[in-house]
Amino acid sequence: MKSTHFLGILILVIGYFTYKIFYPFLETITIAILLTVATYRINHFFIKKTRHKTISALLSTAAISILFFAPIVYLITSAATTIANIDINYIKEIYSNIHNWITDFVSQNRFFKNSNILEFIEKIDLNETVHKLITVASFLATKSAKFLKDITLILIFYFFLNLYGRDILLYFQRIAPLSKEESSKLFENLANVMGVVFSSILVTAFFEGILFGIIAQLYGYNGLMFGILYGFASLIPVVGGVLMWLPLSIHQFALGNINAAITIALYSIIVISLIADTFIKPIIIKYIDSLMIKKDIYVNELLIFFSIVAGLASYGFWGMIFGPAVITLLISIFNIYPEVSKSSK
Repeated sequence: MKSTHFLGILILVIGYFTYKIFYPFLETITIAILLTVATYRINHFFIKKTRHKTISALLSTAAISILFFAPIVYLITSAATTIANIDINYIKEIYSNIHNWITDFVSQNRFFKNSNILEFIEKIDLNETVHKLITVASFLATKSAKFLKDITLILIFYFFLNLYGRDILLYFQRIAPLSKEESSKLFENLANVMGVVFSSILVTAFFEGILFGIIAQLYGYNGLMFGILYGFASLIPVVGGVLMWLPLSIHQFALGNINAAITIALYSIIVISLIADTFIKPIIIKYIDSLMIKKDIYVNELLIFFSIVAGLASYGFWGMIFGPAVITLLISIFNIYPEVSKSSK
């Protein structure tokens, strides 16, 4: 038996047992790998400044924790506290105010005279609705615990990938059936396009979250919590922002603050959705990309948009990283394939 055949069989056997050992962590490891690729410039920056792999890996992990994961942890803890302090009587009072207003509005308008709106409202069982809310809250609390565990594991894997990432990359360059230039370009294309996607996600969430947090804080809500919520909701196309500002408007309306309800709605639609999202955000993203991305790398924003939508639909929260990563890898392969094809002839 040839030594290469023996090593091949040995790799398959050991690889199988390695797969069985790490199977429960495959998703978190994959996310950590994608984050490492998307943010490799951060680690490269710290390596140049510190000249020390371990310190640069620690600083990179701290940076990604603050930028991406700290807001999520704060959101989970704040939401849990808010849910735990919900006053059922207060919810019933709000519901009663909305119910009375809709009843009066429908009764006073002939247009709704033959509609089934009142019949539909009367069928709503408030106690059952509250019970469902409590059930959903319990479900979210369970999922939040798993989510926090996943975040911790992702950060651990992210640290070691940054620590040994260069060695791993060099190893794959040696065993890949590509030249050093081709494999380097493949990684560079992948990292650059992933960098565009990741920076787009962060800018969208951060910029629009701040804008919504301001208006939420002005009307007595937890501006930081609602800003983070709006930031993540803004990643959901079309209805993302509506999921956040509509409940606040309805709440203010139920309290009798008509002007506040209208102001929150108009501010969210005009300032955030129209001005910030349509005009200002693309300029900011283009400026950031010009600083960190090579000019010959082009990413269609509509393609990124649909990859995030598909990722969220298929994989949930982490799909906003999985979806763009798959499209990114495909784009990278398309970019390098003509050169590989020519060199192989």
